[in-house]
Amino acid sequence: MKLARLFSLPVFLSVFLHTALLVFIIVKFDFFKKEAEPYQPHFVTATLIDLTPKTKPAPQQPKEQILDGKKNPELKQIKQQQEQEHQEAEAKAQDEKVQEQKEKAEAETKVRDEKLKLEKAKKEADEKSKAEKQKKLEEEQKQKLEQDKKKKRDQQAKEEQKALDAAMQKEDQMLSDHVDDVNVNTKSYDQMIGERVAQNWSRPPSAVKGMVAILEIRMLPTGQVVGVSVIKSSGDSAFDRSAEQAVKKVDRFEEVKNIPPDIFEKRYRQFTFTFNPEDLRR
Repeated sequence: MKLARLFSLPVFLSVFLHTALLVFIIVKFDFFKKEAEPYQPHFVTATLIDLTPKTKPAPQQPKEQILDGKKNPELKQIKQQQEQEHQEAEAKAQDEKVQEQKEKAEAETKVRDEKLKLEKAKKEADEKSKAEKQKKLEEEQKQKLEQDKKKKRDQQAKEEQKALDAAMQKEDQMLSDHVDDVNVNTKSYDQMIGERVAQNWSRPPSAVKGMVAILEIRMLPTGQVVGVSVIKSSGDSAFDRSAEQAVKKVDRFEEVKNIPPDIFEKRYRQFTFTFNPEDLRR
């Protein structure tokens, strides 16, 4: 009896395991077959990010419970408190929204002001640069104009100097020719005056060879003698007086009125005459 009980338990387990294995093999016959894996398409997952600031959602209010305030006054008070909290939350959310809009407007205003400031600075810099270029151009034009004027003045001065030199050279030549003529004429006038004085001279007894008296004769353009004086004596007073008397006797030198006025004024209005008679030279 005991042996039969021990034997029946292993038999039962063996039969149960074999039966289970058989069922498993039948149901899952192709268990070890490797099924073809279905094609899995590859998708790119993109997420759109909104960078604009979003208002904070109002805190979720607890679901109101349907309460009957008439039956329970405490429930009415709770409901009023919940409504007040809800209003305060909405007011807070509204204030935050207004503050956010204000900050956004201030930021936009600051950006706009900075942009205007940069544009103004750039405009001023451009205008300054343009003004400096214009000033430099005007200075260059002014310098060029001054240089052209100076060059023109120098050229004109050279031409004027050249013309002046030519005129002076011509005038010098004319003066030289005129001086030559004057020298010839004055020599003849001097000779004529000396001859006229010698003709009117009376030789004093004391006159000897070598005596020379220098006289100063003052005349008018008509040749009229208005004065005579000894400016250098011969050493003999009688000889000096005789020379003065000879000039006074002439009284008028008629040939003098033919002398050109400029030559007369320069040479004969106050004439220095050297008296040295011919008869004393022998």
